[in-house]
Amino acid sequence: MLKLSEVKSILREYNIHPSKRLGQNFLIDQNIKNKIIGSIRVSEEDTVLEIGPGFGALTEDLAKKAKRLVAIEKDRRLYDFLVENLSCSNIKLINGDILQYDLSNFASCRTATCEVGQVIVGNLPYSISSPILNHLINNRTCIKSAYVTVQMEFGERVSAFPGTKDYGSLSCYAQFYGVPKILFKIPRGAFYPVPEVDSCFLKIDFGKEIDASIDQAVLFKIIRSSFEKRRKTILNSLSSSDIFKSKEEALKCLEKSHISPGRRPETVSLTEFITLSRSKQLDTCDIV
Repeated sequence: MLKLSEVKSILREYNIHPSKRLGQNFLIDQNIKNKIIGSIRVSEEDTVLEIGPGFGALTEDLAKKAKRLVAIEKDRRLYDFLVENLSCSNIKLINGDILQYDLSNFASCRTATCEVGQVIVGNLPYSISSPILNHLINNRTCIKSAYVTVQMEFGERVSAFPGTKDYGSLSCYAQFYGVPKILFKIPRGAFYPVPEVDSCFLKIDFGKEIDASIDQAVLFKIIRSSFEKRRKTILNSLSSSDIFKSKEEALKCLEKSHISPGRRPETVSLTEFITLSRSKQLDTCDIV
């Protein structure tokens, strides 16, 4: 991979001023690179889609492990550099925005009997980590797994367990559709320019089967309303929302779901939220 002096030289040559908005912090630590490459599970029949390859620190190594690699780079100058410097024949470069990209374009099958699929790899800018996660979830049927570098705070929120300070709506959302896990921490010094905070390498598996009987709109409305006032009890949080007709109705639903009304939202598991949403969904909480 490129050394720091080489990165600085290329930045000058291509007149690139690293953009915080685009998350342009380039990996320069060989040990971290090796750790990342070693942790990514890719079969020789998989397609890898790399988000924001930058100077290609991971690109060719990933291409050697997969059937093909599609790299999407938004910065035209970095795209031009990659066109000139990458040599693997199974790499396709695209100058574009991942949020505007149809992830099914290069997807292979991913079924219960077929483990071939699309593996996402990328270093996600903090400012658009949530939109990108949402984009991946919306296209999860053509994704086997995602391996992404994110700010530590974001990774901890996505993978948090009930009862912890980081657990919230984002945790429930990510864990309803996938199985997230922080693989390891990445110190800020592994990048140039050096970001203000540490990062982590996050894996999300998307092989979960979603129960079609769950009304997702009701579920996530309950979850969002619960965490909007997370220091209140879950009864008070839900009572001040427009989900239930009255505090009495909210109390009845909580009781039917075996959730104590005095609990804080951060102690309520995703499974319990699903049970609560089913109670509301089935109209079992109406006050007669």
